[in-house]
Amino acid sequence: MKIGILSDTHGSVRAWEAAVNNFFRACGLIIHAGDVLYHGPRNPLPDGYNPQKLAELINGSQVPVVFARGNCDAEIDSVLLRFPVQSPYAVLHLNGKLVLVTHGQDMDAGIMAELAGRYQADLWISGHTHVPVLEKKNSTVFLNPGSCA
Repeated sequence: MKIGILSDTHGSVRAWEAAVNNFFRACGLIIHAGDVLYHGPRNPLPDGYNPQKLAELINGSQVPVVFARGNCDAEIDSVLLRFPVQSPYAVLHLNGKLVLVTHGQDMDAGIMAELAGRYQADLWISGHTHVPVLEKKNSTVFLNPGSCA
């Protein structure tokens, strides 16, 4: 199964549409590592900022979406979205692999590595930093897709 992974859309319709229409075609699952609808008080408004429209697009997705709650996500986001926003982790078992998804705002690389080892995670997905990362430490692959917004 092809899986689309993104994070930090921050309410950007443009970012969601670019990912879904260009990269996530034929995906059977989308994983979002948080900061879905709101831009946060320290962030500039992203191009295409329209949280209500983004919620409508996500709700219309024919592909299931798994969310981990980010530091800019509020309780109201869970009300607006038909897919649950899980906090602080989303845990998935995919093709015999354990995948942990978290936004990661309260974690440095050492904490993530320690938790990944404790849970024997095959893949650790995080967001928050807006900086893409792909690296393997011990038996865990750490992936931060960066911010698509």
